[in-house]
Amino acid sequence: MKKRILALLCLFGLLLAACGESNEPVNDNTEVTTETTADTQRDNIPDGTDLGGVTIRVYTRGDTNDTEFDAEATGDIVDDAIYNRNRTIEERLNVTLEYFSNTTEDFWGDRNIYMDTVRSSVMANDGSIDIAAGLSLMMPFLAEEGLFYNLLAEDVPYLDFTSPWWSESMINELAVNDRLYFASGEASLGVIKGMMCFYFNKDLITDLQLEDPYALVTNGSWTLDKFGEMAAQAYNDINGDSAIDPSDRFGFIIANENHASNFLNSSELRVTRMNEAGIPEMALGEEKVVDLVSKLSTIMTDPGSAVVFDGKTEYSAVLEEGRALFSTGEFSYAANFREMTFDFGVIPFPKYDENQTEYYTTARSLYSCFGIPITSDKANCAAVLEVMASESYYQVTPAYYEKALKVKYSRDDISSQMFDLIRDGVVYDFGTIYSQILSTADGTGINVKFRQTICNAKNDWATQWAQYESAVTEKLKLTIDTLNSLEQ
Repeated sequence: MKKRILALLCLFGLLLAACGESNEPVNDNTEVTTETTADTQRDNIPDGTDLGGVTIRVYTRGDTNDTEFDAEATGDIVDDAIYNRNRTIEERLNVTLEYFSNTTEDFWGDRNIYMDTVRSSVMANDGSIDIAAGLSLMMPFLAEEGLFYNLLAEDVPYLDFTSPWWSESMINELAVNDRLYFASGEASLGVIKGMMCFYFNKDLITDLQLEDPYALVTNGSWTLDKFGEMAAQAYNDINGDSAIDPSDRFGFIIANENHASNFLNSSELRVTRMNEAGIPEMALGEEKVVDLVSKLSTIMTDPGSAVVFDGKTEYSAVLEEGRALFSTGEFSYAANFREMTFDFGVIPFPKYDENQTEYYTTARSLYSCFGIPITSDKANCAAVLEVMASESYYQVTPAYYEKALKVKYSRDDISSQMFDLIRDGVVYDFGTIYSQILSTADGTGINVKFRQTICNAKNDWATQWAQYESAVTEKLKLTIDTLNSLEQ
């Protein structure tokens, strides 16, 4: 009888550098068809809107400025789409866009530099920032400090959050008592790039005579139990040393600790849930959350066989050599996986059980959210934001999602369908976006505590939550009270 061993590999740190967008030009001579004429009604901005040639300064992060906002025309289909989007915005509104950043690609290490720059600009009223495009996890701190306009206020024109270029799920979570201080959607390519998924080794599926993951997803049988059953059959002590080490073959890799949180979303659970009054309340104490952690602990351990890796080299070798059956990932990873010698496919995170009717995911919090500082011209900035979002929807998203991701980076037609299925099930929750504010006594975000519990294969969430609940619930209440007290 085969020993049931499931290896859990958690890479603490950034793995996106190796999985970023390729700069390789597209050689298929295809174009994304879009309408770019200034007199075409494409959004909530009236034809002929003229902002008088003003310059709009958009403060971005060093890790996204060149890839999402201020890209040059390089011949790459995505770079060119971003470049053309910017020119369309300028032509439609008669503005000059000026993107700038004073941070590096270390988006987390530089987070205080970014926030302090926004604070200093508003306090000095120097007009240096018209629109802030900041890391999603950091924007709540700036919002609580009253640095941004309420985007739902009657005197903020143009923005239409019912349009498909804004994230409906995110807006519904962030808009509390008709107050919305930052938002995101198609204007940040990171929203799509960061959508979380599973990648699987199709060659290993065949070699081990396992069930077809695509068929399991389609017939609704792709569940946590099925995932655990299949992953357990993949482990192989290749070097025969009776020890789990990087040279073995594994059933499952958590490619980045941040991905572990998505087991919550994929199981129809949340950090917070909206009550009947539309106010978020903590939801991590629900019985199903405790059951989920227990289920994952059972899947990921066979007595104590889970392995934690925190080095990128080991992770890359396991994947590149085809020694992992399943791996968590993000849409952006497909650009790197296309170089793998083995055949791979993409599927959603598994459902909690077959009673769950849909597959759900969220986007890793690397995407940018947009806020308008209270020292800016709200009308001009709102117009630019709306057009930035809509033109991204018409130009940038088709280039990346339809042409690059679903064609250039995919190995089969079914993968394209799976990307659609996963994207259709994307959700967000207030508690995740505000997780750094909703911290425990030691200053750790509650979302981090949860994902670490999963990565460490512990089965004690009920005990942990009993320790965290009071402090985190009080911080949530304080956050809501603070947002409600803002004058803007």
